[in-house]
Order: sequence, then C-alpha cells, then structure tokens
Amino acid sequence: DARAMKKSKPMTAAAAASHQAAQQAENAPRTAKKNNRKPQKNNKQKKELLTPLTQPYPEVHTLTAKIAMKLDYNQQAINLKGRLRMHYDEGIQVSITALGLVEVALIECTPKATYIIDRINKRYARWNYTSGILNNIGINFNTIQALFWNRLFIPGKDQAWEHTEQFNITTIADKRQIEPTSWSPLKCLFDTDNEFTQLLQTKLSINNYEMRWNYNCFEIVGEHVHPMTFDISLSNNTQMASMNMILDNIVLNNNNWKIGTNLTNYKEVELHEILSSLNIMK
Repeated sequence: DARAMKKSKPMTAAAAASHQAAQQAENAPRTAKKNNRKPQKNNKQKKELLTPLTQPYPEVHTLTAKIAMKLDYNQQAINLKGRLRMHYDEGIQVSITALGLVEVALIECTPKATYIIDRINKRYARWNYTSGILNNIGINFNTIQALFWNRLFIPGKDQAWEHTEQFNITTIADKRQIEPTSWSPLKCLFDTDNEFTQLLQTKLSINNYEMRWNYNCFEIVGEHVHPMTFDISLSNNTQMASMNMILDNIVLNNNNWKIGTNLTNYKEVELHEILSSLNIMK
C-alpha cells in the first residue's frame, strides 16, 4: 500500500539528524550508540557509520512526488512543473508537464542508460554509461541514483556499502566530510551532519568543471527524513547553470507505474536537438 507523507514543517539538518538518531535508537539501540562515536580509521567503525548513507530506506522501494523546478542557464530562467518517480535499483523518471496536465518531456534513468525524451516531437537522446566520457569518469546509474536518494557513492562502483573502507572521514566545524580514497578522475566530496544521518551536499569536480548538489528543507516522510529541496549548480571558468527542485506530496511504495518507456515510434537524435526544441539550450 502507498504511504503518503504527513504534512509537516521543513526541518533543519540538526532537527532531521535528531529525528533520525531517535528512530535508529528505537529500532537498533546498540547500533545507534556506536554511530554516536567519533569516526575512527577502523574499517568496522566506518562500515557502521556509513552503511546507512549507502543503502535505501528500510522497507521503501519507491518514492514519487510532485516537483517544481527553476532552471537558470545561458541568461534564461525557465520554470517547470512535473513529477519525480524513483524505484530503488530499477530507475528514476523526471517528468516535465505543460499546465500540469500534458507530459512534454521525460528524463528516464535506467541501469543501462539515461534517456531524454521529447514527447511532442517523438524523439529521444540516449546516454550509455558504458561508452564515452561517462564511462571514463565513473558515472553510472548508481551515481545518479545516489544523488536523488541523498546517498554516498564511489565513482565506477556498483554498491558503495560494500566499499565503506574506501572513504576518508574528517571533521570540519559542525559537519563531517566524506571522501572516496579510490582513484578516479571525478573527485567527490560529501558533507554530512555529525550524526551521519543525511548528506547536506555532494560536490563533484573534474578539470575546470564543478557540480554542487545541495540538500535542504528536510521533512519526515513516513518513518524517514528526506530532503524536500535540491539546489544544483554546474560551473566552469566561463559559465554557470543552476536548478532548484522542490518536492511536494511525497508518496512511498506506490507501484502504479513502471520503468521502461516504449520508444518504438520515436526517433533517436542528438541531445542538443531536443534541448533546443524545448527552449532549454540555444
């Protein structure tokens, strides 16, 4: 059965951490006690601290929400509405609608590729993770999934929870920073609260490019705490794009949808052709 989110006021990261820590203490008091320790270099303690940030919410398979987005790019500001659908380990859909009724575009991330679909002109572009630059820098479906689910990842690895010993943990002011130690051209840095309950920011950088994915406005969703706002920015030496995504009306474990859009009657084109027709890119 689907479980809808109870309406509540946005929580600060500290309040979210407090709620999550209380929930962990109720369900597994011994683990919660260990998780309050200061991080050590011991691999067993790293696993205890970081495993909750690498795995899905217990007993949660899907998350759906209404979304409102503001995209700033190339001196343009575009406001969009749509819906976010996520099925852990199976796929993610970001649907963009016109007037809140007609789907005009769909971004579908599957374990094999990401598709950008133009519903109006029946065209699509495809990014395969196993070829080109995405493969070279270690971006795959698990990377994208972790960003949307507020989770840790290691570039090129399928399951970060199996490699928690490959993270370094440092303390800076009132937050902890987590960084993969395995070599990758894509550098990752994760900020989390002191209780290791939520990520506050994921930063990715390569050459002169940097992406920051900030998580804000945490709320209780079912028995879990989830960010209701994503603030995403992409920059290099000459330009910057940003997107603000606000989630609303979150529902857990709603299985009345599926991953795998039928593209039989669609034509495959280059990505810039779709973005130009949607007035997202000149």
